[in-house]
Amino acid sequence: MFGSHDNGVDKPHSALPPAAHGSISGTRVLMGFLLLLIAIAAISGIVVSLSSGQPSVAFLIGLVAVAFFSRVGC
Repeated sequence: MFGSHDNGVDKPHSALPPAAHGSISGTRVLMGFLLLLIAIAAISGIVVSLSSGQPSVAFLIGLVAVAFFSRVGC
């Protein structure tokens, strides 16, 4: 009889559950999409510069891309 309903003494009613606002964060989706675009641009830049006969430019693009993604990963 006494424990049949919760009067809110033990836990606050204003607290929201962890996934109340949705489990997908728009900021993280945008950042992931931006990283994907940067990776595609780096790979296509390497392929185009190699196909046009400029391996030193391809090496520089690859070096900058690897440095960028290693910084993002750390």
